[in-house]
Amino acid sequence: MPPITRDRGCLYYVPWLATLCVCIGVAGLGVWAYFTKAGRDKTIDALDSLDVTAANVGSLNSALLATAIVYLVIIVLIYLMSLWRSFIEAAHDATGQVAKGAFAFLLLAFALELNWTLVNIWLTLLLMGNAVWASCVYILRGSITSTLEAIAKFGPATWLPSLGLPCPGQCLDLTKLVFIDSDLQDACICDSAKLTSAQSAFNDAYDQLPGALSGAWVMWLAGVLLLVNFGCQFSHTKRERELLERANTKVYNAF
Repeated sequence: MPPITRDRGCLYYVPWLATLCVCIGVAGLGVWAYFTKAGRDKTIDALDSLDVTAANVGSLNSALLATAIVYLVIIVLIYLMSLWRSFIEAAHDATGQVAKGAFAFLLLAFALELNWTLVNIWLTLLLMGNAVWASCVYILRGSITSTLEAIAKFGPATWLPSLGLPCPGQCLDLTKLVFIDSDLQDACICDSAKLTSAQSAFNDAYDQLPGALSGAWVMWLAGVLLLVNFGCQFSHTKRERELLERANTKVYNAF
């Protein structure tokens, strides 16, 4: 019967793809966190200039912190599991026997694979949320620009909520923007100084969002690749364990 051991050299067992995915994912997390924080601060500055708030803008910090912690913890655990998988494969090749930690690896890998799948679903929603955020800022920035152009062309206007009149064309009508939370007296803004200050802050916020979107996309891509790679490691370990058990059973029965 041919031997079931083999020597492949140390470099073969290095988890290169997992290493690349972890490096890219952590870099993407850093980019996303930096630009998200900067964009959030500028968005809040712009909203403060208009004396209004936006739905869920206050939860950005909590989402950022929770995402960063969970992403880092699980991605590091998966990388450690990938290293463990390398030792298991090396032991299989060197001895031709089932490694003692193979079954424990399969149990932990299944749990981590499930959790990492949930993280990747969250990253998909996160990417969508960043896109919606960018769209909202783009709409507000465009609305303010149009209002300032109307003021420059037709002159300033005034609006009193007590009169029950519609918001003039030279004013920013926030009642049409469902994602803005504002009282009736703050829903029509005619002050050009306020609008100019908000426009500048929204421009700064919008400049940060391509970086936030890019970072989120890199995190998602690294997460998907790592998910596929880790799934393959699970499958290969399971298959190796089954084949070695069969082979060793055959050898035992032959004697």
